[in-house]
Amino acid sequence: MIRILFENHEFIVIDKPAGLAAQPGEGLRDDVISALERQLGYRLFPVHRLDKETAGCMMLAKDAKAANEWSNRLASREITKRYQAWVAGVPSKRKGTIEDALEGKRGTQAACTLWTLHETWLFPLQEHFDSHFDAQDKEHVCNEIELANQYPAHVRVDAAEANSLTLSLLGLELSTGRMHQIRRHLAGIGLPILGDDKYGNFSLNKALRKKGIRHLMLWAYELVLPWPSLQPPNMTILATEPPHFISLRGILEREGRVLDRNIIGLGDEKTI
Repeated sequence: MIRILFENHEFIVIDKPAGLAAQPGEGLRDDVISALERQLGYRLFPVHRLDKETAGCMMLAKDAKAANEWSNRLASREITKRYQAWVAGVPSKRKGTIEDALEGKRGTQAACTLWTLHETWLFPLQEHFDSHFDAQDKEHVCNEIELANQYPAHVRVDAAEANSLTLSLLGLELSTGRMHQIRRHLAGIGLPILGDDKYGNFSLNKALRKKGIRHLMLWAYELVLPWPSLQPPNMTILATEPPHFISLRGILEREGRVLDRNIIGLGDEKTI
């Protein structure tokens, strides 16, 4: 059963599980809309969509009129969508903005993603890909580790951690809503989302799967809606942290080392 986070006469907000497509499509065994219509007994209309492997807040209207109204509010930025993502690497600043235009069905369109660094960990990988991968895969993973390990000058890394990977947790907010925007933007600046085989690093993801990290590490954790009857005039809806995010933190706490956030990304905000 899909968990409902909020419901009124116009729409519902659900906690979408990872691995379930947002809407019907060829070759799909099930999807969010079909499952919810069976669960609730009435028709639903998507206000926005999430990728199949992305968990978190998703909004669906109860009729076409409400879907159009709330979709327009989303397009006019009255609705705020916030995400968290675990990426390979560490940004050089505490926060920044990515403004790279993206190609889509309607041609090249402006796209804007705001990001904030929450934390960074060192995570050992060497012993796992030494025994499990061929020479080409090892080279790809080693290259990815070399690219990702841009340690800040103040971070001390001992010899045992020389082949560790830096993994960072980012908070993200969209000013636009293009296809796979977060995944494409982060991959474009050298911070691929863990588990993203489409835009990320397949060989690195293969190594991470040996450590139990198997899912796309992107979570739509918060939705902020305009709500005039409240003070301040908005309503915040929070999703439950998905199991694969909880699992990754457990793995990091057992096997990794968190870097002091005060010595990571000492620079000011930047636009890319």
